Amino acid sequence: MAATAWLAIAGVSAAIAANTGSGGGGGAVAQATPSPVVSVSAAPTLPSAAPTTPSPSPSSTVKGYVSGSSHSGDLRFFLLPVPDTAEAYGDTDGTTESLSDIAKEMDNSSTSKSILQQLGCSGGAYRIYRTNDGQYTVTAKLIHFDSSGHAADWVSGLTFGHGDSFDVSGISDAKGLAINPSDSTGVGTLMGISHVGDVEYEIDVSGTGSLAHSLLTPLMQREEKLLSTGR
Repeated sequence: MAATAWLAIAGVSAAIAANTGSGGGGGAVAQATPSPVVSVSAAPTLPSAAPTTPSPSPSSTVKGYVSGSSHSGDLRFFLLPVPDTAEAYGDTDGTTESLSDIAKEMDNSSTSKSILQQLGCSGGAYRIYRTNDGQYTVTAKLIHFDSSGHAADWVSGLTFGHGDSFDVSGISDAKGLAINPSDSTGVGTLMGISHVGDVEYEIDVSGTGSLAHSLLTPLMQREEKLLSTGR
């Protein structure tokens, strides 16, 4: 899967700093709230299955709705679109994940599940595609929480266990991570994480060698627009 599949919960932190965002009630996160940690301990791998070229069959009937900071309907509607000339892995509409599915992708699934439940997670969705030039594999992943505050808590509580952190140009309050290969022929990955309203989103780009951080900006801007406007 994508880089989010390497998310790991390293345990329960003694406290979360006051700047981790407000909870559903608008106040600071309680100090007993556990903090999720992004732990990338191994080099990423590209999907082994062959991508599928989208067919000219009837357009998707997946529908989603945005009202202020809240999202409803099918979360897959808000996934970063597959470009016309790109090739998707799996269902071109994307794949739905339950809270348990998300937790199972993490090292400590029971602790992860508890954190997600505390923050009102109702599930998520992801989609993977390969660009038409074959250079990059792009993954978009969304996690739906019960409030904008809880989505912010999740993003703010994340720390990176491996890789080089950076600010994503053009995206406010985003976390960027570059995982560079040991040689120029290895697979490098960029990970960008932020949220719009009650949905946390992650965009990952994988390709050969160390990747330019600027690759994330247009993808994250497009994801933010879709989550903000539904278009």
